[in-house]
Order: sequence, then C-alpha cells, then structure tokens
Amino acid sequence: MYARCQVLELIPAARDPTLASMAGQKSSKKVLVQESIGDRIRRLRLAHGLTQQQLAVRVGLSRRMLAYYEIQGGEPRPDLLVKFAQVLDASVDTLTGYQGSPRRPAPPRPENPHLWRRLKRIEELPLHDRKTILKMIDAMADARRKTG
Repeated sequence: MYARCQVLELIPAARDPTLASMAGQKSSKKVLVQESIGDRIRRLRLAHGLTQQQLAVRVGLSRRMLAYYEIQGGEPRPDLLVKFAQVLDASVDTLTGYQGSPRRPAPPRPENPHLWRRLKRIEELPLHDRKTILKMIDAMADARRKTG
C-alpha cells in the first residue's frame, strides 16, 4: 500500500492541559505530539467549517467511517486519500504528513543556448587553459566598459 507517515509537532503544553498532565511536565514546557492522518483530516475539516456528515457525503463515506478514520486512527485507502485531498483543498502529502526533501530550483535557462554550450566546453579544458580564456574575457569586457 503506502508508507505510514506521521509528523512530530512541537506544541506548547499550556494549550492542552491534558498533554501537560500526561507528560508530567509544567505547562510552560513543550511536548512532542504525533499527528495521525485522522488528526490532519479532522483539523482540515474543521478549518473548512465542515461537519463529519458533510465531509462524509462529499467523499462518499458514511459518517461512522469518517469518525473511525478521525478518532480510531484508521488509514483511508489511497483512492479515499485523493478524495479527501480534493474536498479539503490539500495535497495527499499534506494528509499523510510526508515531508520530502526540498526541491532544488531548476537552473536558470540561458538567454543564448549557443553561447552557453560553448562556455560549457571551456569546463572540459585543463585548468591553465580555462584561466587563460577567463582572463581574456575579463580583459575584453573591461576594455569595452572603458570605451563606453
């Protein structure tokens, strides 16, 4: 199926006295809480102002099954996760708590691909030749800048 993903979230124990008493800590400390898929569905449902019944109808489930996912920690099938994501205006990654590695931005596209290819060929040259070519480019650019 799919990997079970859970997010560890730091929340102030002062917001939830139950957590503070369960952790045996003062209310000013922070407690680690694991948020399940059901917790995320419930949080997003409430953020959209939907009742369990309204969300269940939109997804095509019974209210009892939705309550099971939210409260008992059942994990919806992948096709249901997609429906939940569509109705709750979230991604499946958000619902499952997946936090992949951040994508590197694509390298900028050169304005002149022909020039770019030729510059890439310079990288293949020995270090001494590369330095010579770069000095020539700098000298020509400086001369151009001085003349105007």
